[in-house]
Amino acid sequence: MSPTSSSSASARGVLPSIHIPGVTRDTSSTSPSPVRPSLSCKTQESDNALRKWASLAVLIVFTTATSIVSQRSRAVGSRGSYSIATAVFLSELLKVCVGFFLAVFRSSPTTSKDSASLPLFSEKAIALDGDEAVELDDDGIQARGNVGKPSLLDRIKRAYNDIYCASAWMMGVPALVYVAQNMLQLAANSYLSSVAYQGLSQLKLVTAAMISVFLYKKTLSSRQWISLPILMMGVLLLAQKSPSKQDVANAAALLDYVSDESPFAHRHAGSIETSWRASKMMAEAFALASKYANAQLAAGATLVLLACICGGFAGVYIETRLKSSMSVALSVRNAQLASFALVTAGGAMALEAIGKEGWQPLANFTTLAWITVLLRGAAGYVVSATLRYADTIMKGFATSVAIITTIALESILTSHLPSTVQVLGSILVMLSTYNYVRI
Repeated sequence: MSPTSSSSASARGVLPSIHIPGVTRDTSSTSPSPVRPSLSCKTQESDNALRKWASLAVLIVFTTATSIVSQRSRAVGSRGSYSIATAVFLSELLKVCVGFFLAVFRSSPTTSKDSASLPLFSEKAIALDGDEAVELDDDGIQARGNVGKPSLLDRIKRAYNDIYCASAWMMGVPALVYVAQNMLQLAANSYLSSVAYQGLSQLKLVTAAMISVFLYKKTLSSRQWISLPILMMGVLLLAQKSPSKQDVANAAALLDYVSDESPFAHRHAGSIETSWRASKMMAEAFALASKYANAQLAAGATLVLLACICGGFAGVYIETRLKSSMSVALSVRNAQLASFALVTAGGAMALEAIGKEGWQPLANFTTLAWITVLLRGAAGYVVSATLRYADTIMKGFATSVAIITTIALESILTSHLPSTVQVLGSILVMLSTYNYVRI
């Protein structure tokens, strides 16, 4: 082989071939073999897919259960309803405990520097938490090498210092707003059905979009602008409430206890007159029940709208004002947020205790009330797990599916099929929600 060909082959990154007399070169061993995916890669992909769909299924079940259980727990019984301030305080206490536990047993002290420019609840920021973290020392310098597994006491001290640091004060504003949102949501459950509450809660997309545009100059795509009025139309249809048989019966009972001057006092005078007066009374009872249902809808819708405004403001505030300092783990930020919310909810409990004589914080706490506390306490972590293994689009899709499951389960529990208006409204809400969050 000539020197020219040898040098050109070397320039191309190919070793020159050398012929040795008497030796036959086996070309089959030098031929490139096809690259086959390893078994570990396939296993990892299947595990990730399983985790993604499992987290989405959990989110659907969780959202449906939270809506139905919260609504039924707020139903006023013979003993009255439980304290909203106490329920919020207990749920925030649960969040603090879970957040501190996760902060203690996570694998590394802080997240990598790449998460400093990401929003708090983005799936990328969540993915950086845990195994991909970079360990820093007390001066913020990356540790070189593993000096050994820290003890439990060291982990507790590290978690405490990470949670209650100087930057934790930035979580005070969203914590205050989130407490107000939780109290408004529980109050709204007293006036709305599970289906109406689930649909009205989707207004958080509208409020968050408006706050982002007008306060923080965020730009929305034309597809997102089109989705907003469709979403509002679907919410209006979904929130329509006709008086139930129980409402009419209650109204008839109220009309039954009238004074002797009322024409209903002589409804037993004759069979024809009795039938006519009974029909008239039922018509008046239905009208009264309709007014009562509309009043409940107006009160519940107002509370949900205020809750959506609070939630939208807090979420946008975190993304725009605090994302430059999000170089800490998600578990730490959740614990910080819950700590400030715990103090705020404690203040609400104190005000409630001052305003009521003989106040008992756990009065009328039924089993459904305790389940509501557990569900609301775990809400943030369920959403975080969903965003870690799935994405925002799939989360929006799961929220839309939860509307269907809520309608189906509510129909089974009440033995009352959903109306055509509710079905149409749910379809509009699901389509607009998915169209808004998709990329």
